[in-house]
Amino acid sequence: MAADSPINSAEKLIEGILAGLVPRQVRLFAARGLLPVSREDLFRLQLVLSADPDPELAATAVESLSEVSAQVLIEWIRNQVIAPLELDLLARVRREQVVWIAIAQHRGLGDETLRMLASNGDEMVQDIIITNQTRVLDCLEVLEDLKTNPQVSKVVLRRVREFEEEFIEKVAADLAQEFEGDGKESRVSIQGALDALRAIGAHLPREAELPVPQDRDHGIEDKVLKANESALGRLLNLSVKEKILVAMRGSREERSILINSRNRLVMRAVLASPKVNDGEIERFAGSKSVSEEVVRVIAENNRWLRHYPVLLAVVQNPKAPVQKAIRLMSNLSFRDLNRLSMDRNVNPIIRRQAKTRIEKMRR
Repeated sequence: MAADSPINSAEKLIEGILAGLVPRQVRLFAARGLLPVSREDLFRLQLVLSADPDPELAATAVESLSEVSAQVLIEWIRNQVIAPLELDLLARVRREQVVWIAIAQHRGLGDETLRMLASNGDEMVQDIIITNQTRVLDCLEVLEDLKTNPQVSKVVLRRVREFEEEFIEKVAADLAQEFEGDGKESRVSIQGALDALRAIGAHLPREAELPVPQDRDHGIEDKVLKANESALGRLLNLSVKEKILVAMRGSREERSILINSRNRLVMRAVLASPKVNDGEIERFAGSKSVSEEVVRVIAENNRWLRHYPVLLAVVQNPKAPVQKAIRLMSNLSFRDLNRLSMDRNVNPIIRRQAKTRIEKMRR
């Protein structure tokens, strides 16, 4: 190792640390900043050591990094090639928003870190993330992360909604050809590096406070479980981007599962699919398990409402927008109005309106 350049020495040390092969004394020297390497490489070593299985050693590395000024770290982030794992660890060790802003702007940022920043960053960090539409396209999950951020601003929420609407329209227009060509290769993930750390007993700094984002779509999970079909189980492991493609081009069975997604983009993609037919729309409109957003989108589509069973299903669904459902009642037959007036499963307001209409028709 002595014959190697300082950079290569640092690279080998990092590889050795991740493999659990570097002696404690050497790791301790690095954590204290006592190794003869450049300042930049020392930062990298200390970041990896901030997740060391030895709590005392990890604390030493964190303390050393905490003494570095934010401006020095920002200049390092902007001017150096930094591994995605190192950026993630830096975001955990240094929570200043000015540091997070620089991290959010780095081209090598991993999806997991981007999502963590979206879930916890302030308005400036949120704005940087939603403004970089190319990056958002690579990790559509970040849209949900922004929406669940307790600090999210109204401006960012509006831009997220605008992005979702424009995105689905574009995908529907070109049948996802361009979207499909932008495959998995462009994604930057640090999952493998995180697994390597855990394999040697490491613990991420502030892991409880800043957990690695996990994808759980309970609506889909419940439906897959009820369907009891292993072929549909693969939907659980797809990214949002992949679910959208399946929603647009997949089978009727796949759409029947994905319409229950709690992700607005996936749900909208099902409804925008060129393969969806009136029979499916009727089932979606009458379903009690779909979200209110599904029923609302159907209720606003005049083409679907020309199909009488769809119109009736919307009015009957308690999740339908009340004012819209009341306006649609004028198109219902006497028999269906009479049935609505006695159906305790529909919205009470709709039931009363149906009774009123029946009484007027009988006069």
